[in-house]
Amino acid sequence: MASTFTSRVRLEKQADGENPNSWGTILNANVIDMLDDALAAYTTVSCSSANITLSENNGTTDQSRSAILEFVGTVSANIDITIPTVSKFYVINDQTVRQSSSTITLKTGSGTGMTVVASMAGVAFCDAVSVYGFNAKGLGLGTAADLDFGTGDANLIPVSLADIRYVPTSTDTTITGKKTFTSVVSVEGAFAATSTATFSGPFISTPTTLTDAASIDVDFSTGNDFIVTLGGNRTLGSPSNPTVGQTGHIYIIQDGTGSRTASFGASYLFPAASTPTLSTSINSVDLLIYNVRETSAVDSLLVKEFG
Repeated sequence: MASTFTSRVRLEKQADGENPNSWGTILNANVIDMLDDALAAYTTVSCSSANITLSENNGTTDQSRSAILEFVGTVSANIDITIPTVSKFYVINDQTVRQSSSTITLKTGSGTGMTVVASMAGVAFCDAVSVYGFNAKGLGLGTAADLDFGTGDANLIPVSLADIRYVPTSTDTTITGKKTFTSVVSVEGAFAATSTATFSGPFISTPTTLTDAASIDVDFSTGNDFIVTLGGNRTLGSPSNPTVGQTGHIYIIQDGTGSRTASFGASYLFPAASTPTLSTSINSVDLLIYNVRETSAVDSLLVKEFG
C-alpha cells in the first residue's frame, strides 16, 4: 500500500509495513522537516505583473506550506497570489514596490480574496474557501487594522500619552492628578479637576443655550457657561446639579422688545444681599458671573449693559 498525505500541509503518512529500511529517513524528511516549515519557514515570493500560484507539493518543500510569506519585487499591475484551498494561517510581510496603484490579492482558486495592503505586516487566514485578514474577520477591528501605526510622530497626529488617556467621555468628567495642557482645550459639559490642571493655551467652554420659559431651568451638570434670550418677564431658577467650586457665567439677553425683567432663584446670592435688576434696552446683554460656594449658595455678580 502506498503512502498518503495529510490534506492541509501535505505530510507523508506511510502505509503499514512500507519502507522497512528507510522509514526513519522518510519520517524525518517528509514529516518532521515539513512540519517545521509549516510552523516557522520564511519564504520569499518574487512578484511582478503576473499572477502567481504558490507551489504545492506532497511530502517535499514548497512555497504554500511555509508559515511566513514575504512578497518582494516591483508590482506594476493588479495581481493575484493563489494559495491551496485548505485551512491555514499565513504571516504576511509585504516588501513590494507598487506602481500605478497596483494591488495584490491573496486568494484561493475560487473563494474571496484578501487585499495585501502595501507594506503590510500582519496575519491572513484561509477557511478552506476564502482568505481573510484580521481586520475583516476574527478580531472585528474594521479597516483600522490595516493601518501601520508605527510611531506617533510618523503615522499619527502627534499626541502625548496624556492627550490619549484624558480624552473626556460621556461618563468621564473628572481628571485626577496634576496635568498640563499645552494646546487648545475645548470642553462640552461639566469639567472637574481633582488636582492642579494647568492650561498654557486657550480653555474654551462652549456656552449651553438655555430654553426660554416663565421659569428658566439651569442644569449645571451640562456645562459651566450658559446663554439665554428673554422673551418675557422671567425667573432664573436655582441651578440643579451644582458642584462646589464650579464657576462660570450666564449671558442674559433682552430680545427685540426689551424691558424684560428677571427674578432669581433662592440659590443665587448677590453682594450686600441686594438682588440686581437687568438692563432694559432692546438687545442689551448682561453677564451673570457665578461661583458655587455650597450646593445651595451660588455667589453671583451681575455685570450690566454690554450693548
